[in-house]
Amino acid sequence: MSRFRQEWDLIPGAAFVIAGLVYLAYFTLMGFIWLAGPIVEGEAIHPILWVWFFVTAAAGLLMALYILLVGYVWADAKRRGMNAVLWVLLAIFIPNAIGIILYFILRDPLPVPCPSCGKPATKDQAFCAACGTSVRRACPSCRKPVQEGWTHCGGCGAAIGETAAP
Repeated sequence: MSRFRQEWDLIPGAAFVIAGLVYLAYFTLMGFIWLAGPIVEGEAIHPILWVWFFVTAAAGLLMALYILLVGYVWADAKRRGMNAVLWVLLAIFIPNAIGIILYFILRDPLPVPCPSCGKPATKDQAFCAACGTSVRRACPSCRKPVQEGWTHCGGCGAAIGETAAP
């Protein structure tokens, strides 16, 4: 299964239903407006109205895509252990999709599953909270997680040797 398919499957079914209903309602409303003039006046549909019809269809698709993105933000924030309600509200109420862009910039990394018990460990945990197994490299002095390649701990400044590996 591709990475895109895995991420696509995160979007809740309710988001697909809402996006479809919004698209249908928008398209139906614009269709009535589009056809109202020629039907009332009994004349042929002007070619410029066809352009307006396709622009309307594209606008409806963009609204549906926006709803699917908000659904993705909801599911992905829950998966990462973040406040999903807060991020969805930011995605909805910050205009021009800036809330969604901020989410993608500021989101936390995915939790790492414990190799022993499988419980997720957040980025600030070097050890599993359920069983105590090491999930990341830790500082030998303060036991905070450190990244690969660091020679000194970012928390206490202690030198990190090869014994700090999990």
